[in-house]
Amino acid sequence: MITIGTQVLTHAHPGFAMHCVATRDDWSRVRSLRYVNLLNQGDILANPERSYQDGHDRRSEGASFLLTRDRRATGTVRATLDSPLRCGVLPSLDAFGREIRSSIGMDRTTVEASLFASDPASNLDRRVTLLHLLKGPLLICTLANADWLIIAVREDEIGFYRRMLNMEILSGAETFWGMAAPRVLMGLQYREHAALLFKRIPLLAVTDADVREYAASGFVRFADPTRRQHAA
Repeated sequence: MITIGTQVLTHAHPGFAMHCVATRDDWSRVRSLRYVNLLNQGDILANPERSYQDGHDRRSEGASFLLTRDRRATGTVRATLDSPLRCGVLPSLDAFGREIRSSIGMDRTTVEASLFASDPASNLDRRVTLLHLLKGPLLICTLANADWLIIAVREDEIGFYRRMLNMEILSGAETFWGMAAPRVLMGLQYREHAALLFKRIPLLAVTDADVREYAASGFVRFADPTRRQHAA
């Protein structure tokens, strides 16, 4: 078991690569990973397509990401962007609209990370995969100069997000997307805490080079931490 706070957990691992989902094959792998994770957690019922989507993938601002390790699909996450100029629709707005309006405000730029999923056959600690996945939403936060990053998490995940990311609890537990297990909304004031987060967890640091590469190609860099530039 990996101990929270060790270098093994907070630094990039070899073999990982991540890119913005674009092709039909990418989407098939993403929706299959989501399905297997949600089914294993008891959140959804089985369906013959063995696929999960919620209607927010193509109509929302932001991006979905596919994480691979040695070319095998290892995880996925979606980052949804909402701002006064873009008028996006955050996936958690229906369940947590009151909390978002009171704690964050509708005049802020907010990125929501959602539908985290990892390969259940992987022998890696799931937290390693999750932290690599978080690099995608943090890139979107940086590109959009976001005020907040929010995530709706299961109650048994609250401790991880508080300890590792210093996220604050913004709501009580609510039924979410019709899933069996309720979710709790958590948030990070991104502009205020990004620099400290990047210092504590070098894996998550977003550099100018990361931003340029993502904007040009849709690929997310996991650079050698000893060669990283100053965080953007």
